[in-house]
Amino acid sequence: MMYAVIMAGGSGTRLWPQSRKDRPKQFHSLTSDRSLLQETVARLEPAIDADHLYTIANKSHVKPIREQLGWLPESHVIGEPSARNTAPAVGITAVILQHKDPDAIMLVLPADHFIARAEEFRRILNTAEAVIRDDEFLMTIGIKPTYAETGYGYIEIAAEYKEIGEDQVFWVKSFKEKPDMETAQKYVASWRYVWNSGMFAWKASTILKAFEKHAPDIYEGLVRFRDALGTAKEAEVLKEVYRRFPNISVDYAILEKAENVLVAPADIGWSDIGSWSALHELLSFDGQTNVVRGRHVGIDTYNCLIHGGARLVATVGLDNMIIVDTDDVLLVVPKGRSQDVKKLLDKLQRQGRTEYL
Repeated sequence: MMYAVIMAGGSGTRLWPQSRKDRPKQFHSLTSDRSLLQETVARLEPAIDADHLYTIANKSHVKPIREQLGWLPESHVIGEPSARNTAPAVGITAVILQHKDPDAIMLVLPADHFIARAEEFRRILNTAEAVIRDDEFLMTIGIKPTYAETGYGYIEIAAEYKEIGEDQVFWVKSFKEKPDMETAQKYVASWRYVWNSGMFAWKASTILKAFEKHAPDIYEGLVRFRDALGTAKEAEVLKEVYRRFPNISVDYAILEKAENVLVAPADIGWSDIGSWSALHELLSFDGQTNVVRGRHVGIDTYNCLIHGGARLVATVGLDNMIIVDTDDVLLVVPKGRSQDVKKLLDKLQRQGRTEYL
């Protein structure tokens, strides 16, 4: 059976000041009336049974997860004792799933992404399940690039492995770091590159074998946790092994080293909503020049994202601007510099003004 593991621990710093440490972007309603986390869960239906859904995040985010997914069993919300990136999170949830179901197929999804075409997305999930059900493959879902993006990693594809219905599955040749613009343009001009979406599928047993082979330092901790699972020492051992886990992504720890990696390129209207500018582009698809959430009145205001709260936001003579108004912070930034929001957080951190983070 297929199980979904939603990674809900991202910080979403580039969507500050709406996204904060104690309530990052996945818990906010940015693209609809539901939060990004709730949207992630909703588009899995009916592909994944409700009792086959798990989430993992920093322990400080367990409370908002339970608030937003109140029907989820308590044991299906895994609180990490400390932030250690995606490799330890994948390993821990693989241990839990294999303990429950030795044949578990594990789908790994970020909680903070947007997917416009849910039916196509679910079709790709079915394709992934068909590929890995009887074989020990590590499957990635790549996104067919629509423009030269320097903020994403890329996957270089090799020969075709198999065609299943409308989907093609390829061997992965290599993973590429976030490129400069010239390199990104070359990638997009070639059919051999897709964006790395951070969505994966594999059998729990397969990924654990990969940890044993490629990341023995993590695997040692996973074995200790497996032995303590279901005992009175489970929480204590989880905390102890997390202290020793390296801070590393599953891409670096496993996928870039493994030889049994496949990718299914997908055209599903995907975005990781990595900045306020990206959100504006996402929501302005209907031709409106301004995207407004909250109360706004404007004169000669064009191509702006205005994300407000209770207060009225009034603008005159603005073009290509981002305005985000919260209870304690007002952010005003040109669209072209929305990626620099993270620099503001670094400056606040240096100044000790952590109440705004």
